[in-house]
Amino acid sequence: MADEDDRPPLPNLDRVSAFSDGVFAIAITLLILPLTDAPIRDGHVLEDLSALGHQFLALLLSFAVIGGFWLMHHDDLAAMRAVSRPLLIANLVFLFFVVMLPFPTALLGDGTSTTATIVYALAIMATSVSSLGLWWTAERQGLLDGERARRWGRAKYLGTAALVVGFLPSLPLAYVSPEWARASWALAIPLGLLADRVEDRRRRAD
Repeated sequence: MADEDDRPPLPNLDRVSAFSDGVFAIAITLLILPLTDAPIRDGHVLEDLSALGHQFLALLLSFAVIGGFWLMHHDDLAAMRAVSRPLLIANLVFLFFVVMLPFPTALLGDGTSTTATIVYALAIMATSVSSLGLWWTAERQGLLDGERARRWGRAKYLGTAALVVGFLPSLPLAYVSPEWARASWALAIPLGLLADRVEDRRRRAD
């Protein structure tokens, strides 16, 4: 087995960021594909566009979600000072869930399916947890850069918990009413604001 010193050098943070940005760009572009083949008939444009309402809403929701994960990922990398092999693996795991998001989005756009609602909620929670896994790996590897990173990390743990708790009730609720289950995803917004307030108070206490 080759010594660790014989391995090729790891990419720097700029290359990791550039590669990740490319994956995000692909994922966010793939969201539009279910709409590209939608039949729009002459003389029935408004009617046909109205029939695509679920797909448009799913597109907007996932565009905002992927955009939010991209902004968070940018802040994560900005708080790191180096790269390790475990970090690269954790980043790939996170990007896997990101690039998978167009699939549950397409399911969600097909209508008010219980299965689609559950799959989408699980996909969002898995992506959020994998993002936290990336941060946790950076912590364990000693790759974080100073006090600012420590404060950002606390906010990240709280924000991930808020998102998961906000989406969790939709799983059993989807069996009763997929529409109400999807509406319940809005719980993540006040929970996220609450998490921000808790972190602000901690910061002032420090």
